[in-house]
Amino acid sequence: MAAPSPIALSTLIRTKNEADRIAATLEAAQALGGEIVVIDAGSTDATVEIATRLGARVIHNPWPGFGPQRHFGEAQCAHDFIFSLDADEIVTPAMAAEIREVFARPNPPRLMTIRKAMIFPHWKHPPPLGFCHDQILIYDRRIARTGPNPNWDKLEISISDRPHLIRAPLWHFSVRDWNHAVAKWNYVAQLAADTQKERPRALLLMRLVIEFPWSFIKFYFLRRYFLGGADGFTMAVVTAFGRFLRIAKMLERKDHPPGKPE
Repeated sequence: MAAPSPIALSTLIRTKNEADRIAATLEAAQALGGEIVVIDAGSTDATVEIATRLGARVIHNPWPGFGPQRHFGEAQCAHDFIFSLDADEIVTPAMAAEIREVFARPNPPRLMTIRKAMIFPHWKHPPPLGFCHDQILIYDRRIARTGPNPNWDKLEISISDRPHLIRAPLWHFSVRDWNHAVAKWNYVAQLAADTQKERPRALLLMRLVIEFPWSFIKFYFLRRYFLGGADGFTMAVVTAFGRFLRIAKMLERKDHPPGKPE
């Protein structure tokens, strides 16, 4: 199959030990026809070898947190238009065709919203009518850059333009299995406790009580995880537990600061 004609877009991917899934992500992203930049945080598996073999430009940078790592990567890209893609996400053929059509226009929109469809562990595609999370992931770095928060990669945008919506969804394989899910949410919860602004104790105590039930309702019903059957129920429970754990760890840090004697 002939390679797609190039477009002025850099696909930016952060990695660390993603050898089991980076090939699928890169092969799907190749359909866009743009540059692919991988910022690797020190993989000890074959991630770098696979990414290099598949034509990505790989740059090593020790992990500074979610926001700072993407901010670093933005500066390494050859193009001003950046598509921030995770190593567990797949650009479908329909999505690639839609993005290429947008970039064929004389003046592509400078902000583009991507619809992320959650894929449950061991599933190959999202459930019919599944929930999609909207996020600006294609942007012109001259008017949008990632902020310094290590907990998430929020864009700091200097214009008020309404983003263009890419309708074909991105497939997000967030967790490999339940062991990975628990480890991931535990990591994110600890990162929040270590780096987020300290909250009043009374607020944390209140949220400790309501965080799990509210988060379960939000994910299971409002985000339609119930469409995933037993896997959807388990995902809602594990995700809600991760949100609860974040509050518990923040309260623990407030009541028992590290390094202080009990």
